[in-house]
Amino acid sequence: MRLVSADSPFMVLLSRSVVRDPVALAKALASARKTPVQDQMVFAKSCWGIVSEHQTEIEARALAESLRALGVDCLVCPDASLTALPSVEEIKLFQPLAAAAPVLISAAAITITSTSTRLVKEGPSTAQKIASTGLMLATGMPIRLGGKERTIEKKQEHSDQVFYLDVIYKEPARRLRINAHQFDYSFLKERKLYQVLGNFKLLVGELVKGTPAAWQNHGTHVLLEGKPMQTMGYNSLTDLERETRWLLTLLSQSAR
Repeated sequence: MRLVSADSPFMVLLSRSVVRDPVALAKALASARKTPVQDQMVFAKSCWGIVSEHQTEIEARALAESLRALGVDCLVCPDASLTALPSVEEIKLFQPLAAAAPVLISAAAITITSTSTRLVKEGPSTAQKIASTGLMLATGMPIRLGGKERTIEKKQEHSDQVFYLDVIYKEPARRLRINAHQFDYSFLKERKLYQVLGNFKLLVGELVKGTPAAWQNHGTHVLLEGKPMQTMGYNSLTDLERETRWLLTLLSQSAR
């Protein structure tokens, strides 16, 4: 039996791993904390199952009781019980499943925005140049429309959606990561498509089919159920890792 110090910090975790509903959570948190719903929306979207951390046990249990009374299933446990993640092992080729099947399959779509700079010449348009010439012929004065030509820097933002998959093993602890845009899908043979997302769905579907006992994260459900990618809600790999730690902690708690 592990003893917990009286002054150890505690956390509150959502105890249901399937349904993600930030709006319902924000409403419950607003009611429990006596704040406007909009004040809780950003947190509800980004907490990824970890509702509170670094609280006293009394504070954590009080919050959990309030949330349960509002229909939100949750549990209280020490911060120290939040499962740590194994180091990432990036893979680019399909690997047969290890003897010990994965316990969690976590997919995510993340929008990465980059900025590029290019030099652009600005000045009078063709119509303005013609008008300027007409004015000069009519008045004899060099009247320029549209200003002088100049070179300026223009910045452009480019957004690309990148798909990731983390496959988590427990014994031994491993975390295999696939970047969908850098993966070799030749193992799909005649099923291989000419688009990354389609191949990625096939890959994730194969993994889920081969390991039906493994838990699936929110992103995996969205992907395989054909829902819009923007409904995933991941802003970065940090969000995926936070959700993964939450799910692994629930798995650990359920195994006790």
